[in-house]
Amino acid sequence: MEALRLITKPVNRQIIIDLPPGMDEGIVEVIVLAAKKTLPEKTKRRTPPAELADTVLYDDLIAPAVPESDWEALQ
Repeated sequence: MEALRLITKPVNRQIIIDLPPGMDEGIVEVIVLAAKKTLPEKTKRRTPPAELADTVLYDDLIAPAVPESDWEALQ
């Protein structure tokens, strides 16, 4: 699939598109979207509450909660 992207200003509500040689036969799909004039504003990142400022996790979050020997009890 070949894509063609054009950013242009319409004249009298019209846009003329010159297709490349490979697209002159067959069916083409044209989608028109209004371009944004400005870039989206950077959103401010959320900050954690002040109550959590000095909290520390002492648990190993990757280690299994149950030893492997206990898994055999379920069989």
